[in-house]
Amino acid sequence: MTYCTDTDLLHWEPNLLHEAAFASQTLLAGTGDLAGTTFTIDGPVGASLTAAHVTPTQVIVLAGGTSGSYPIVTVDSATQLTISTLYDGLFPLSGSPTPSPVATAADLGFVIRTFWPQRRVVSDLLLAAAGVDPTREDIDDVVVNVEVLRKPATLGTLQMIYSALAAAAAEPEPIAKRAEMYERLYRRALRNTVVDLDLNGDGEIDVTRPLNVLQLQRV
Repeated sequence: MTYCTDTDLLHWEPNLLHEAAFASQTLLAGTGDLAGTTFTIDGPVGASLTAAHVTPTQVIVLAGGTSGSYPIVTVDSATQLTISTLYDGLFPLSGSPTPSPVATAADLGFVIRTFWPQRRVVSDLLLAAAGVDPTREDIDDVVVNVEVLRKPATLGTLQMIYSALAAAAAEPEPIAKRAEMYERLYRRALRNTVVDLDLNGDGEIDVTRPLNVLQLQRV
């Protein structure tokens, strides 16, 4: 389970999928046609969004006159997506998302990438900080107030991505400074985060734990 999405990362770094392409995983690339909020892939031959495990809240990067990164709102078929320009209310806490049209253009280059591995590592670290084993079979139900983990998960993921970029850059200093900035923001977010846990699966909160406190146990 991850506590932030690729779309969450775009709120902080709109060009992330361009800047950090090598640190991401490419799910699918090719060409396609855009009509408002609908993107239909043309190729490569046999390409399938579902077979490539493309899911909502991932990000598609378009080339040409519509160059940019756009959230995937829904996967409508093996060859068709609903995408949107990014705005704060796109994915509300309740109710269905309302996509906003991007443009209309034909034969656009596209690539769909994800930072799922980095998001998973940081999410596991957050669970460990809360004293929860991330390998639990019922892990999806343990954290009751999952929304509070979105910000630290997002900031921790950005810190990990930019640290990887800095390590591979010919001139790492500017990128390393950005990684350090996200590390400070991540630590600050941890200090302000308190999670409610259901440890026995009864649907009730059993314990509340801050992420900034090291829990010690006498043995």
